[in-house]
Amino acid sequence: METTSSSADDTRSGWSPVLTRVRLKGAHHVVTRHGHAAAVLVPAGWHAQAGGKVTDTITAQVAVRELSDLLNRAYAGEHVAVTYRSKPAAVAVPPEWHAQVVSESPKDPLDVAPEEPA
Repeated sequence: METTSSSADDTRSGWSPVLTRVRLKGAHHVVTRHGHAAAVLVPAGWHAQAGGKVTDTITAQVAVRELSDLLNRAYAGEHVAVTYRSKPAAVAVPPEWHAQVVSESPKDPLDVAPEEPA
């Protein structure tokens, strides 16, 4: 599992490549604010296999436009799905939940085949 990270500002300006890495390559992306993890973007399939429960769904356009709100919601404990072309692409999850799931996973944690390009 590839894990990348960037600040909220860098994530906003580089949204398309970040979402592509998560959606197509199965990467996990940590979004930071003031040097601390605010949320982790994980592939939708990985999230489902890990037993995560989605609390809301928004489009990729809304996610990037309202990134601060998305980070606040994930940090507060929500699991917010992000769709791309009406299909689940990623889920913003709390950093603590992500860390717990990854630490409990076997060496090859819940590998899920990436989504096929549209």
